[in-house]
Amino acid sequence: MSRRRFILSAIFLSLSFLLPGDRLFATAEENNIIPKGVFIDEVDVSGMTRGEAEAAIDDFVESLQSRGIAILVGEGMVTTTLGDLGYTVQENDNIDNALSLGKSGNLIKRYKDLKDIEQGNIVYPLSFTLNESKLRDIIVTQVSTYNIEPVNATIARKNKEFVYTDHIVGKKVDIEETTGIITNSILNNWNRKDIVVEAAMEDDMPIFTREVVERCNTLLGTFTTEYADSAEGRAANLANGARLINNAVIYPGEVFSSYKYLTPFTVENGYYVAGAYLQGRVIDSVGGGACQVTTTLYNAVLNAELEIVERQPHSMTISYVDLARDAAIAGTYKDFKFKNNTDVPIVIEAYTKGRRITFNIWGEETRDTKNRRVEYVTVVLSETPPPADVITEDPTQPTTYRKVTQSAHTGYKSELYKVVYENDVEVSRTLINKSNYAAAPRYVTVGTKVVEEEPEKPDDSEEANNPEDNDPSEDQEPKEDEDQDQEEEQEPEQNQVDESEANEEVESQSVIPENKTNPNGHLQSDIYWDSTWDMEDPE
Repeated sequence: MSRRRFILSAIFLSLSFLLPGDRLFATAEENNIIPKGVFIDEVDVSGMTRGEAEAAIDDFVESLQSRGIAILVGEGMVTTTLGDLGYTVQENDNIDNALSLGKSGNLIKRYKDLKDIEQGNIVYPLSFTLNESKLRDIIVTQVSTYNIEPVNATIARKNKEFVYTDHIVGKKVDIEETTGIITNSILNNWNRKDIVVEAAMEDDMPIFTREVVERCNTLLGTFTTEYADSAEGRAANLANGARLINNAVIYPGEVFSSYKYLTPFTVENGYYVAGAYLQGRVIDSVGGGACQVTTTLYNAVLNAELEIVERQPHSMTISYVDLARDAAIAGTYKDFKFKNNTDVPIVIEAYTKGRRITFNIWGEETRDTKNRRVEYVTVVLSETPPPADVITEDPTQPTTYRKVTQSAHTGYKSELYKVVYENDVEVSRTLINKSNYAAAPRYVTVGTKVVEEEPEKPDDSEEANNPEDNDPSEDQEPKEDEDQDQEEEQEPEQNQVDESEANEEVESQSVIPENKTNPNGHLQSDIYWDSTWDMEDPE
C-alpha cells in the first residue's frame, strides 16, 4: 500500500470514531438550529432557529438606529438619530451560513467546520449603509440654519459726501465636507455609542465688499423739475416722495420699483390731503404729486443710461416735462421700474429745494464722457384738438354765472429718441418709447337761474312823500346777490384751474383721517379725470 493511501485511510478511520455514521448530521438538520459558538456581528445566535436569529438581528439593528447623533455648528447644535439618517444593514446570507455549519459539504468540510467552532467562536460581520440624501437634507435644512449671513458694505449720500461702511464676513456650513465627516464617523470604526461631530464651517464672503461699493463715486445722471405753482399739499407730497426714495441703494442686477418705495399713499406714510379732480368733481386725495416724483426720476435714469424695465405715460399731457418724457404711477398697474445693469451698486439721491425736485444717480462711470454725449429728442407724430366744450348747467346760479372747471387738452401721439453723438457727430438714434395722450374738452359750468329785475326806484320827492318805502328793515339781498354774481362773472380766472397744473393727473387716493388736513387748506387742482375712464384707477 502506498504512503498516500495509508494517510487517507488513517483519516477516515479517525472520522469513523468521531462521527459514527451520519446520525449526528441528520439530527442537526432536523433541528434546524445554529451550532454553539456562532455570532452575527455582536449577536450570539448559538442554538437559534432561523426565525429566532432573524428577530435577534432585527432588534440589534433597531438598537443601533436609535443611537443619537449631535452635530455641533458654531454656538448651536442639531440632534437626530441614525434611523433618521437612513442607517440600515445591507442584505447578507449570514444566517444561512450559520445554519449550514457542519451540515453541508463533504465529510472533510463538515469536520473542519466543527473543529473551527471548537477552537473559537465564529463571527459573521454585518455591513451597514447610510442614506446620504437624508443626511444631506438634514445638513441643508437644519444645520445650515446656524449659518452667519455675510453683510454687504453699504453706501449713502449725506451732506454732499459719500459714507461707506465695512462689509462683514459670514460663516456657513461646508455641506460636502460635513457630509463626509458624519458618514465616516458612522460607517468606519464606530464604537456603537452616541455620536458627537462638529460641522465643517467656511467663510462666506459678501457679494459687495467695501472695495466694490467705494467704486460708486461718480454722478451718472441728474434731472430737476419745478412745481412753483403747486399748492402746499402737493408740494409737501413731492418732498415726502423724495424723502422715501433718497439714499436707495440698488445692487447690480436688482430692479428698482417706484411703487415699492412710494406706497402706501397714506397720511401715516407722510402724505398730505389735497384737492383733486376725479370724474369731473373735486375730491379729497392723499399723495397727489407722486407722478412728478417718478417722472423726475425717470429722466435722471435716462441720463444715467440705465436699463428701463417698466414705464408708462400719463393718460393726459403734463406740463413739467416734454411729451414722452413722463412716467406715471397709478394703482398697481402703472409703475416705473429700472434695473442696475452695471457692475457696481448705484445710489439714488433725491431732494427738494426752492420748489424744485432733483434726482441724482450715483455709480461708477465707465462711459466716454469726453468725446461722447447723449440727447433725448421728442418727436410729435400727430395732434388731436380738444373736443367741444362740455357744459354743465347749475340751476342754483344766475344766468350771468360762468365757471371753467377744467381746461381743454390737446391730444398727442409722440415718440422719444435717444441720440448719441461722438465728437459732435450723430452715431446712433434709438427709439425709447411711444406715448399717446388723450384729448379732453373744456368743462364749463353755467348758471340757469333767472333773476327778476328790480323795479325802478322813485325819485327823491316821491321817496320823501312815501316814508314806508324808506323802511330800513327792507331786505337788500337781491342787490348783494347781483353784486356777487357780477364779481364772479368779471373774475372767472379765479375759479378756473390753472392749465399748468390741470395737465397733471391723479396719483393716488386714500381714506382720509378727520384729523389730517391739507396745509393752508389749498386746493390741489392739478388733476383731470374723464368720466369715460371709470375702469381706470386714478394716476
